[in-house]
Amino acid sequence: MVNKFWAKLLRHLALAQALWGCARLPATPEGYQGIVEYDERLLAFEVAGRIERVVLARGDRFAAGALLAEVDATLQRLVCESRRAELEVAEAELALLLAGSRREDIAAAAAQVEASAASEDLARKSYERARSLSASGSVPREELDRATADLARFTSEKKALQEHLGLLRRGSRREELLRARARVAQARSTLRMEEERLDRHRLRAQSGGEVLDLSVEAGELASVGSAAALVADTTHPRAEVFVPQGELDGIRIGMPARVRSDASKRVFAGKVEHIAATTEFTPKFLFSPRERPNLVVRVRVRIDDPGRRLHAGVPAFVSLRR
Repeated sequence: MVNKFWAKLLRHLALAQALWGCARLPATPEGYQGIVEYDERLLAFEVAGRIERVVLARGDRFAAGALLAEVDATLQRLVCESRRAELEVAEAELALLLAGSRREDIAAAAAQVEASAASEDLARKSYERARSLSASGSVPREELDRATADLARFTSEKKALQEHLGLLRRGSRREELLRARARVAQARSTLRMEEERLDRHRLRAQSGGEVLDLSVEAGELASVGSAAALVADTTHPRAEVFVPQGELDGIRIGMPARVRSDASKRVFAGKVEHIAATTEFTPKFLFSPRERPNLVVRVRVRIDDPGRRLHAGVPAFVSLRR
């Protein structure tokens, strides 16, 4: 009789303890369940070399275009200086062609033409005299030949000087200008390519975020594609929840949402960013009270968390405002 009494008492105590334990368990928040995650990005170097400096550290926040690390670029800077000098030379040659001949050069060429014309006139008179004397037999034939050669030489010199004067007055040819412009364009393109290669020595972030992890230090050798930093936008995490197919009607992209988490007492605002095109079975990590597979659709909700109170990996409970 006593044993039955104690056995009954123990059963009541066990039941009371179980009920008390269940009463202490927090109620599961309403909404669809998921996990908070970051859109992580792995940044890597595009050129090889020795790391000159690492600007940011773990936990640092940065804006778009911020410098994270830099590889020594001494040789590349020298290459850029050489290409810049080549561009200056090409531009100077083009400017010289566009400016045309100086007035002083044209005046000097005109004076040479006048002097050559005077020499030609004197040579022609000498030739006429030698021809007349040679016809009368007063001078040998060699004198006439010499006067003839002098006249031809001065005539050719005058013609060459006249052509040179004409070139100076007309300026550069169209083909010369085209060639000079092509050289300038080529030099400018080469310089731009080398400057772009120089900029690749600096590891920059395309968008703002936070440094989650660093895998390099100053002084180390970096190879092409070697990972340097793991970053993410921690102010806009995401939660992928699983909506039963029967409750999918009315959910659309851009729909506002409310997000709760055990990690914070606050309620966070969000928006539906993506709705999967296919269904799947309930993942094992969902804290569903029913241990059976449900056919669900994955829905991604982007969360606004400017204070960075949420952490990756914590459960999230999403309520959609239909």
